[in-house]
Amino acid sequence: MMMRGMTAKNFDPVRYSGRWFEVASLKRGFAGQGQEDCHCTQGVYTFDMKTPAIQVDTFCVHGGPDGYITGIRGKVQCLSDEDLVKNETDLEKQEMIKEKCYLRFPTLPFIPKEPYDVIATDYDNFSLVSGAKDTSFIQIYSRTPNPGHEFIEKYKSYLSNYGYDPSKIKDTPQDCQVMSNSQLAAMMSMPGMQQALTNEFPDLELKAPVAFNPFTSVFDTLKKLLELYFK
Repeated sequence: MMMRGMTAKNFDPVRYSGRWFEVASLKRGFAGQGQEDCHCTQGVYTFDMKTPAIQVDTFCVHGGPDGYITGIRGKVQCLSDEDLVKNETDLEKQEMIKEKCYLRFPTLPFIPKEPYDVIATDYDNFSLVSGAKDTSFIQIYSRTPNPGHEFIEKYKSYLSNYGYDPSKIKDTPQDCQVMSNSQLAAMMSMPGMQQALTNEFPDLELKAPVAFNPFTSVFDTLKKLLELYFK
């Protein structure tokens, strides 16, 4: 099963599925808001052949291992082969730009779709993911939480081939107790986590009103709500 639209040649969404740990990243602009203090960022990817699309459940622990968890559920979809050709501009043909896959958050329609491009992966060890039309957002993923300094530096340097500045890509702390896949599945199935991932906030039963700054970012607002809920 191949999904066209990724830079990675013959991208296979089935092999890509599973658990990935973010070990380094550069997150600027809108897509990176609310993630400045994230530790232990990881994602669980599930391929839906019927759609076809990849469901992405991403979460992190804010501030450190004992912080609060936030998460969000997105969906990665790519244009069909027919639409890919139809929508390809002359410049894209000339420069061989194939960023035709996008990440959406179905329960948060006011958040614009963002490009999602797996630049390179071997499926078993590493994945390099671009999340912007420029070089403002990149993630280095590993199948293990602590693959070592050499691993991280190797792929930071590799990304310089795509215009990224390795010095600006920061390590993501993976200093939480690592959950087994079964423990992770249990946590992901908790009602509170499911409601958080799908933006369905229950009654917080607050004793006093909470004031939200209308000029704050969407992610800062969600972060505040989730902090209250998971306390």
